[in-house]
Amino acid sequence: MSAVAPRPSVSAEMARAAALQAEFNEKKWVWVPDEKEGYLAGWVIAEDEELGEVMMAGGGEARIVPLYSLSKMNPPKFDRVEDIADLTFLNEASVVHNLRLRYGSGAIYVR
Repeated sequence: MSAVAPRPSVSAEMARAAALQAEFNEKKWVWVPDEKEGYLAGWVIAEDEELGEVMMAGGGEARIVPLYSLSKMNPPKFDRVEDIADLTFLNEASVVHNLRLRYGSGAIYVR
């Protein structure tokens, strides 16, 4: 007999999704280009005509970057979406993020 991890209930999944969406709505989330990782998640804390100050999600580091280099992030409800054309913001960073999540969960095939 193999040990199988219990699946979260539907209501627990819905509560988790609602919490993620609420956190997402509080900030202006963006993808920041990164030489090592490709793109990193962050949120805009200040911006002027050409530059934005972005707080990086992973390490709490703030970066000053040109606004043109930022890509808008999709809401969490689009994580692991099967049809990439369904993404609200269809940009390179969002596509790579979605494929990375799908690959990590074993759902590697997309339409």
